[in-house]
Amino acid sequence: MLENAQIIKKVVEEMGGRFEEVIPERNCYYIHIKNRAFIITRQFRIVRNFISVSDSTKFKDLTYTLLRRNSLPTPETVFFFRKKPGDIAKKLGNIKFPIIVKDSSGSNSIGIFPYIKNMTEAKRIIKNNLPDFHSLVAQEMIFGTEYRILVLSNKVIGALEMIPPRVLGDGKSTVEELIKEKQKSTKKKTSFDEALKKIVKEQGFSLKQILPLGKLVSIKRNSSLAEGGETRDVTKLVNKKVAALCVKASDAIGNYLAGLDVICDDISLDPGKQKFGILEINGKPDIYIHYYPTYGKSRNVVKDIIKFVVKIGATRKSSSV
Repeated sequence: MLENAQIIKKVVEEMGGRFEEVIPERNCYYIHIKNRAFIITRQFRIVRNFISVSDSTKFKDLTYTLLRRNSLPTPETVFFFRKKPGDIAKKLGNIKFPIIVKDSSGSNSIGIFPYIKNMTEAKRIIKNNLPDFHSLVAQEMIFGTEYRILVLSNKVIGALEMIPPRVLGDGKSTVEELIKEKQKSTKKKTSFDEALKKIVKEQGFSLKQILPLGKLVSIKRNSSLAEGGETRDVTKLVNKKVAALCVKASDAIGNYLAGLDVICDDISLDPGKQKFGILEINGKPDIYIHYYPTYGKSRNVVKDIIKFVVKIGATRKSSSV
């Protein structure tokens, strides 16, 4: 049973309910609680509009369009479709470099081409990769601290600072040795390629250099839990205006439940007084990450979600509890 399902089962039982496997091969389960029952997959998806935009977060081009139409802060973005790519240079004419190119329906960091510095490089990457995808989005890159904000209905129920994978010097081991040691237990290993060498060099070191005691060196520019990224619970620090923007974004794409990836200088500050952007929205967000932050408090978000589902009546009478 996958991590999300394990946590959901545990919380349901703690709440006095019963967790029933329906088709475990398809990750389908029934939750029986308070004489009610509802079916889920290993992830929750609770939408506001069950007809028109229930799947809007599957496609990044649609997500960004909805955010823009609702005057929400998101980086400048253009779309390229395989059947009608259009003039790449013309479409990118108003975008500032560096940019990132992404598969419009991708997830789990697949189909992502970051830190594209100029038009020549952008045209090459888009032309070479568009045949492999239905569509690609190209987006201005904004820099700061990345956060995952979990919204349920009209409030934020969990927020995490996403810390890129990094290693801590022990005064004896090289950067390369520290990475290999750190990633003995990670789901994904970092490639020792030119990109990694460049990231390490920008911080004043090389892979073969011994890292001084207590010195931190990042090995990715973006958060990647699979490669050893870390998280810090910041739920209580979220600025009220940031929370309001995230709720508005969730409403714009038609979801009661949404996981928003945002980037800014500081989540506790007024978004209007700093660089702030909504990068992506996940309509079926991972919830387990809020239970096991590297730093800070665990948040029982599943309990909040189940109470909400029962409250809005998206259930039926249970045959047994």
